[in-house]
Amino acid sequence: MSFEPETTEAHERRIVRCREPTCNARIIFLHTAAGNPIPVDADTVEPEDQQYEPGKHEPHFATCKTPARFRKPR
Repeated sequence: MSFEPETTEAHERRIVRCREPTCNARIIFLHTAAGNPIPVDADTVEPEDQQYEPGKHEPHFATCKTPARFRKPR
């Protein structure tokens, strides 16, 4: 197997693709301080990161081509 530099097999297994066919970006789900999962761009996550940190991680909603499709109605 070949991995990107500075990564591990466990880190690579956490990466999924965005379900939006026009986006298909690599994302990882991290947990917020409240315990809720949030999709973040995989390029901003280090292998040891487990919790979302604003400013360090880029939420995928900010870069996805159609984020409204996946947001829950209030």
